[in-house]
Amino acid sequence: MFTFRVQAAGPDSVVVHFEPLAWQVVVDPGDHIVVEWPDGVPGPESAATFVHAPDGLMIYEPHFLPGQERSWARVWNSAGEEITY
Repeated sequence: MFTFRVQAAGPDSVVVHFEPLAWQVVVDPGDHIVVEWPDGVPGPESAATFVHAPDGLMIYEPHFLPGQERSWARVWNSAGEEITY
């Protein structure tokens, strides 16, 4: 299982883009989300790609297959509520 936290530690919000599905989450200052990918999901054996920009973060799904309708990732807000796309 690969789990990580994305936090907006500065004075501005961080927009987290999940690709290739073009889903996004706005993380308010001081807040965070938790992202998890399960072990053994189908797809190519590759690592996720992370691209950081001054106003956001792009996360490319590591096991996404063409034609797939949803991601394998699960996402929770800081209150522990699942907000998976």
